[in-house]
Amino acid sequence: MDFTFLCQTPPPKNGRKVAIIGAGPSGLAATGYLACMGYQVEVYDKLPKAGGLMVFGIPGHRIPGSNIEEAVKKLESDYGVDFKLCTKICGSEPMHQEAGDEYAYNYKSLGGRVQDNDAVLICTGTWKSRRLNIPGTDLTGVYSGLEFLFPVRAAQYDIARVNVPEIKGKKVAVIGAGFTAVDVIHSSMAEGAREVYHIYRRTRNEAPCGTLEIDLLEKSGAKCMELVSPVRIFGRERVEGIELARCRLTEPDESGRCSPLVCDGELFRLDVDLVVTAIGEIATPPFAHDLGLEHVRKGQVRWLHMTSMDSVFVAGDALTGPSRIGNAVYSGLKAAKSLDQWLSLKSQNRLDEYKDEIILKEDLR
Repeated sequence: MDFTFLCQTPPPKNGRKVAIIGAGPSGLAATGYLACMGYQVEVYDKLPKAGGLMVFGIPGHRIPGSNIEEAVKKLESDYGVDFKLCTKICGSEPMHQEAGDEYAYNYKSLGGRVQDNDAVLICTGTWKSRRLNIPGTDLTGVYSGLEFLFPVRAAQYDIARVNVPEIKGKKVAVIGAGFTAVDVIHSSMAEGAREVYHIYRRTRNEAPCGTLEIDLLEKSGAKCMELVSPVRIFGRERVEGIELARCRLTEPDESGRCSPLVCDGELFRLDVDLVVTAIGEIATPPFAHDLGLEHVRKGQVRWLHMTSMDSVFVAGDALTGPSRIGNAVYSGLKAAKSLDQWLSLKSQNRLDEYKDEIILKEDLR
């Protein structure tokens, strides 16, 4: 893993300074690009290690943490990148409580970063999980995907700050069929769960993670249940089980997806100790309204990836919502190049010459 793949050695400094908020895949990709352009880069992240969900969410067998750590050390030692960890950047809106906030003990303002730098790039990712709207989700033993994965991965860095679920010897039900659900299942089995049930309301052929991942889950011992949907989670004070309904598919539409889905079949009970609702994440940057991110998403901006505030850019999942790592990396690279172009043309009073072109095509040959 090499975030400075666009240059062989550190270039001379160009005299410009940029702050990047978020040290996940898009933030680190942008950092490497700008470092290769000669910028002095400072990176803010609320977590004690750079890497975002690559370190604190995705299991190590997918992305070895040592690879990320070595790449980050190269940014620090060879390119002079200043990582300011355990630091959360705040806007004018109320802060959201998200996974990882327990590690932040420094708080800085977005306005201060804008004043102290030539430009700011926001790459805060998606750290808030979607909730399942059924009875019983408030019981002890019910977790979202991030509430489950984050403590398991973060405990190796500072176990005192997180509450790690008791998994060993437990029966775990995991709802969802994206990569978060797959990672929860693998982590549950690695932590010694007695049984793991994978619950999905459609078939494996429609699973966002793909049929191969489902096949691998079954080979590793997970019990995959298709065409079933959760109705309620029951228990007195903590989870004792989950009630499920059988589903049936209607005729496929033009895209090949069977919709709507009808889940009015037989009800049955599954006795479990833990329920994890891994049904996706959402981006909650505390400066979304300030920066007009909706306009950026719709492309209603003059500059690629620039927000409604001059010199403030946005990239990655904070802009698009949850995506794959490759998409986040590419978004970070595009935003970094757009930022560099904007500053260069601005310094020459040539902003009217900017054209929204395909970014990085020539750089990645």
